[in-house]
Amino acid sequence: MKKTFMILGGIFLIIILLIGGMGLFTWYKSSKYEETAVPYIQSTVPELSKWDPELAKRYMVPKVFEETSDENFAKIFKYLSRLGSLKKMNEPKFAKIFTGATFGDGKQTLVTYTIDAVYENGDATITIVLLDLGTAFQVYRFNVNSMALAE
Repeated sequence: MKKTFMILGGIFLIIILLIGGMGLFTWYKSSKYEETAVPYIQSTVPELSKWDPELAKRYMVPKVFEETSDENFAKIFKYLSRLGSLKKMNEPKFAKIFTGATFGDGKQTLVTYTIDAVYENGDATITIVLLDLGTAFQVYRFNVNSMALAE
């Protein structure tokens, strides 16, 4: 009986250490991006929020345009323009990091942040996924969730 409790205690200790280690690793990774990704986001989101597709293309990963036609890209930004102009943006919050290999591009690191923002016609939550290029970033995905778009 005592041996069973020691084994179970050891298993729980290992699980706790793994969870703690993952949390520490995530904190370490997110702190790495505080000085680089956050300023990039703070300068990029206001530009993307001008809802100009041509301006947005400067910030986006070129692969986005292989999968989305210029016409559809313009429609998306016209739809998002219903939010109006950006009034206020809170500090970006680190959500997750993903590093993986792709067939064509090799190894990629994607960093995800969420931002609460206030637009002229309502509040929104922005999820922005950045492609880490080592010395710079590009926007891999830009999602806007707002009740103002549902109307």
